[in-house]
Amino acid sequence: MPELDFNQYEGREQAYVKHCLLEKYLPEWGYKIGSKWDSLVYVDAFAGPWDVRSSDLADSSFGIAIKALDRVAKTLNERPGQTLNVKCILVEKEQQPLVQLRDFARKSSRPGFQVEVLAGEFIGHVPAICSSAAVTSANPFRFIFVDPKGWSDIPMQQLLPLIRGRSCEVVVNLMSSFMRRFVELEDRAESFLECFGRDDVLPVIQETPHHERQDALVREYCKSLHLLAGFKYVSSAVIFEPKKDAVRYFLVYGTNHHRGIEVFKAAESRAARIQDEIRHAVAKQKSGGQEDMIGALFGEAQPKSKFAFLQREQYCKKAKRKVIERLAGSSAKGVMFSDLFCDAMAFPLVTPTDLLEWLESFKPHISVVFDGTGRKKPDPDKADKIVVVNLNAINALVR
Repeated sequence: MPELDFNQYEGREQAYVKHCLLEKYLPEWGYKIGSKWDSLVYVDAFAGPWDVRSSDLADSSFGIAIKALDRVAKTLNERPGQTLNVKCILVEKEQQPLVQLRDFARKSSRPGFQVEVLAGEFIGHVPAICSSAAVTSANPFRFIFVDPKGWSDIPMQQLLPLIRGRSCEVVVNLMSSFMRRFVELEDRAESFLECFGRDDVLPVIQETPHHERQDALVREYCKSLHLLAGFKYVSSAVIFEPKKDAVRYFLVYGTNHHRGIEVFKAAESRAARIQDEIRHAVAKQKSGGQEDMIGALFGEAQPKSKFAFLQREQYCKKAKRKVIERLAGSSAKGVMFSDLFCDAMAFPLVTPTDLLEWLESFKPHISVVFDGTGRKKPDPDKADKIVVVNLNAINALVR
């Protein structure tokens, strides 16, 4: 069960889902990375706080992040010989929220755990953030959370100095539902170029059927993070509108290690279950049902909405095809399971179990070559390979 108080999120249920994902992801990220690095830097690029209900700002993105990382730092620093420094950098341009931010930073800071507030436009602070992060150690590991009000606030080329490099992960709220409304407007072409950092994006989106444009926007942004920022693996999580059958936005995630994808997908799966339960509870209230919202969230499992089911079915179909194409193009030596894993997990709502079931259904046309003994399932942490035994059969699946 999430620690977040759902009562604080009435009217902004989509934020609850987003925060549940952060609450699940950041501790696991912190423990894994903090065990190997001596310094973690968390950056909230558009901190706010916005629409918070709790007096201690616990229902803000930075409040969740800082609570999680504080717990991680205290636990790891109790280990013999372990010293982990954490710096949290919160950026906000509006004057009124800055008062709350600075008070929060003062109360949250302690030796070895520093919360710093920067006032002004995020993108203008990128050089200062890079310098501040570098002070913590020679090679700090950075996690950048980018949740802007508009896509023009995150020009890719100016963002690159902060997110480029192997010691970094990023989550970007891509407001695809808003972006697709402006695809045809000539006066927005420059803003799309700046956001994606590539001049070939807008023609691709304009040529895409209207009902597929949100997915196309996400796909092209993932491509930019891969090509321009150099992230080896990119994934995304979908956040639905709580009260209608529509996508609100996507959280796009970039990392350089498949373990990051594993952790992110585990967090997404948890958030997806919560999201379905919220939509079910909201629908019952809307139809006059008297079911208690909290009981619906954390009581018996509720059936998934038809919309969520169809969305997952669509993404699974696309992911499965991507896996088949990778197998069809592989050499006689096979393809690393970790590569197949990241191919499949790039799509929202697709789980590791889905991939294992697909591979099982491909047998006997493929075989699994394990790195070591004693396991029945391939593991992305191991050097396991999938070898195509019957290429004609796999090619038939592509067609």
